[in-house]
Amino acid sequence: MDISRRLRFSLELFTFLAVIFIWIYWRFTLPPPIEDDRKCNTNNIIIPKGNNNYPVKKILLWNASQRKEVRAFGVGQDVFARKRCAFTQCEIFTDRWEHPLDYYDAIVVVFNDEFLSKEDMAMPEFESGRNPNQRLVFFTQESPPALRSHYNMTRFVHFFNWTMTYALDSDIPLLYGRIIPKKSSRLSPEQILQLRKKSRKSFRPRSAFRQKTKKIAWMVSHCWTHSMRELYAKELNKYMDVDIYGGCGNFSCPTHVLHSSDPQCYDMLQSDYKFYLSFENSLCKDYVTEKFFKVMDHDIVPIVYGAADYARHAPPHSYIHAGKFKPKELADYLKLLDANQTLYEEYFWWKDHFRVESSVDDMSRHGFCDLCQKLHEDSEFKSYAEMASDWGDDSRQCA
Repeated sequence: MDISRRLRFSLELFTFLAVIFIWIYWRFTLPPPIEDDRKCNTNNIIIPKGNNNYPVKKILLWNASQRKEVRAFGVGQDVFARKRCAFTQCEIFTDRWEHPLDYYDAIVVVFNDEFLSKEDMAMPEFESGRNPNQRLVFFTQESPPALRSHYNMTRFVHFFNWTMTYALDSDIPLLYGRIIPKKSSRLSPEQILQLRKKSRKSFRPRSAFRQKTKKIAWMVSHCWTHSMRELYAKELNKYMDVDIYGGCGNFSCPTHVLHSSDPQCYDMLQSDYKFYLSFENSLCKDYVTEKFFKVMDHDIVPIVYGAADYARHAPPHSYIHAGKFKPKELADYLKLLDANQTLYEEYFWWKDHFRVESSVDDMSRHGFCDLCQKLHEDSEFKSYAEMASDWGDDSRQCA
């Protein structure tokens, strides 16, 4: 009898513990029930960061299937996990006829100066009215002057909800590049000054610096531009040789399917040249393109020409601003750096403390990952009353 009671007691205890374990597992491990996407937005529920147990946000790239950013990032849903986005519950579509427009949580409309067929330039039309939970996204990496002859921006009154552009104040910044401190805390001005001083005394010369035999290079395909950069370069060339690559010069470099120039071109420039003209084709706020970031990712000193606040993009004393010199003055300063290796190498003090993101992969990953996250986190409705003041003929962004 004692043995029988002990066995029965053990069986009852085991059953009790099993029930407790199953309840704990169900309560704390299984995801909560998935609610309808529209209900989440209607009730202004903010989705916790990193929680991917919520409905998939559907993104239609209205006219972007040929864009290099799309080719670099990819389409579908799995791509968000492959790119290690904070939020992976999004899916990208490129066929505008696959579903009705109200099926999508976001419709991304690209504005550019290429692929300009009638179909590319046609805007989405909502015959039954707009879904208030849907976001129309204005996407461009072009400056306003480049769009001027192709689009009438006065048409877009309360049409777009978000912007996805190179501008730092965009709803989703789509920057050409980023220069990021390697440590989480940023360097103070005092620390930067000390590092620059230290570089003068203890900088170990890189052999590549010693082997450079040429002075200034410039890769350019648009010979006449809104910024009139070509006039500055022509004047500079009177005092110091400028080797021009591309359709506007006597030197050539191969092109690349995802890049304006083949990456090997930048390797060649790095080995041969000390300076590079990172001249923008438009003088517009925040307009800093790959002409700058790709050079910053190599051992060349960029000479910038643009209307952006470059201090917001790069460490101090890592570039030379042509706007602060007349062409002859700039040539004299470059000759001084060319003759003094210590002064020249000081422009690379920051290399050990920052990393550069300059690829199309980096740009597209930030852009589409951020778009997915914003679709989950931002339920507040807004629309732009007009687009002309920033992106039209008389844009306040540009000089």
